[in-house]
Amino acid sequence: MTRRHSRGFTLVEILVSLVILAGVAIVLADTIGAGAVAHTRLDDTTRAWRVASDKLVELQVYQRWPGIGVQDETIERNDERWMVRTKISSGPYADTRRVDIEVGPEPEPGKERLVTWSVFSLLGKPYTAATAGGAGGNPGAPAAGFGSGSAGTAGEQP
Repeated sequence: MTRRHSRGFTLVEILVSLVILAGVAIVLADTIGAGAVAHTRLDDTTRAWRVASDKLVELQVYQRWPGIGVQDETIERNDERWMVRTKISSGPYADTRRVDIEVGPEPEPGKERLVTWSVFSLLGKPYTAATAGGAGGNPGAPAAGFGSGSAGTAGEQP
């Protein structure tokens, strides 16, 4: 009686390999899903950072001395609505203000506001000739105030 030796896989070996393959597929799918969630959060954070930075630059560029308090506003950027809360408080130094800006997506009615990005900075009181007593209050500054030059015709160098 001769015995035939088959060279294929047994049913048990095939089932074990399928279980291992299924486990690897589940872990891989979970990792890809986590990566997609992280990408979405990073994208949201980047957009919120841009909104907060725009608000801070607006306060710095327009050279307005902000009053102390809290201001809530809704800003629309790229077809998205953002809730922006700007808190102005006294700064740690004379003639400074601390600016805290919190940004998050506009919440649905009845839901709590979510802060996606928060930034703070210090603003110095804008220079004016009246507050500094002329150019003597700020050495090297023009006597007429910020950004002034001599009043000449167009194209004339001061």
